[in-house]
Amino acid sequence: MRWAGKIALAISVSLLVLCFLEVAARVYARVASQGRLIVADETVGWKLIPNARKLYRKETQPYFVSINSKGWRDVEHSYDKPPGTFRIVVIGDSFVFGAGGVEAGNRFSDLLGRSAKNIEVINMAVPGYGADQEYQILKDEGLKYHPDLVLLCAFYNDFSESFSTINPSIGRPKGYFSLDGDQLVFHPPHFSIFYKLSQYSYVLGMADLALSKISGTYWQAQHRQHWVMNQQLRRNTFTQIYRSADQLCRQRGINFVLVYLPFQQQTISMVIQHVMSELAAGDGLKALDLMDTMRQADAVQTAYFQHDIHFNEHGNQVVAKALLQYLAANQLLPPSALQASLQP
Repeated sequence: MRWAGKIALAISVSLLVLCFLEVAARVYARVASQGRLIVADETVGWKLIPNARKLYRKETQPYFVSINSKGWRDVEHSYDKPPGTFRIVVIGDSFVFGAGGVEAGNRFSDLLGRSAKNIEVINMAVPGYGADQEYQILKDEGLKYHPDLVLLCAFYNDFSESFSTINPSIGRPKGYFSLDGDQLVFHPPHFSIFYKLSQYSYVLGMADLALSKISGTYWQAQHRQHWVMNQQLRRNTFTQIYRSADQLCRQRGINFVLVYLPFQQQTISMVIQHVMSELAAGDGLKALDLMDTMRQADAVQTAYFQHDIHFNEHGNQVVAKALLQYLAANQLLPPSALQASLQP
């Protein structure tokens, strides 16, 4: 009985210490604006936490991130579209999110929204997302906003990351799509018990981070690329993801544009760009490849952060201008907005 009492006491003390550490960690995170931004999700793998706040200090330059009540780094937008408003939904990964050190108001989506009259742009980007997750976001959330135009932004690694059950960049589990005929079949992500628990505990989250830093084996296990399907099946499935996104919009009278965002000094087209070109030629899908535009702009004035892969403020300005010119040239903006954007 004495041993049982000692064991019970030890367990009780341990639980109290853990509770104290958990409370302390949460208070510090709130005071220092270091709260969590991301939590696991059984459909898209992870998502931004509604109303979260965080000051990023470890990227190229400090910047503040504020998440709205719907889970996007943007101001509040109701699902109901205001009368007389032309609404654009922009979906993408960290480039669209503004990673690297771009304040929300300086992202190309925000610049585009201020460039013309009566245009509302909703930024629905989440860092690390691939084409499969972006398609799910469009289907499950993006269409709720009743957009007139959807811009789905792509980066070269979207192709590979769409077919890994672990995102190789951030080590988070995710699902994937396969094909049954020409129908997409979704395979949900698998979460370990420890991973699930760490989503609700700051202490376990810090333990996970510490293990990643001190144990190479643990880090490799968390970031191992678990590929599914062979190359041809991936390409067919990837093509169907974009085709399905386009069809979703067409069925509702919504214009859809694929936008390719290149890495710095890119000169050779990647698989994803070939898929976009094939869909544009065969399906009439609208696509804007910014590889040449960004390379030329970067040669004059750097459009990327010096020690980061993402666009800096100037790069976002270049993208916003290119988008506006493309949308105007293809008559994808209402006449009133176009006239306002062309005024000196």
